[in-house]
Amino acid sequence: MFERADEFVIDRRVNRHAAFGLGVHRCLGSNHGRMALLVALQEWIDAFPGYTLDDGAPVTWGNGQVRGPRSVPVWLR
Repeated sequence: MFERADEFVIDRRVNRHAAFGLGVHRCLGSNHGRMALLVALQEWIDAFPGYTLDDGAPVTWGNGQVRGPRSVPVWLR
């Protein structure tokens, strides 16, 4: 479905995911959720412009209804 599907590409142009549902079943708060994530990421980058991932610590992932990373260890500078 996605070119380079094994990579996290934040500015991917063709992105046909169904995270907030589709059509008449689209989540009412989907636009708010996307905007909140965008603002949070912008604020994080402004507050910690020199952060790096901690290569020595594992990223843990959640399963079930809400999937995604549960912890992403970083170094703040």
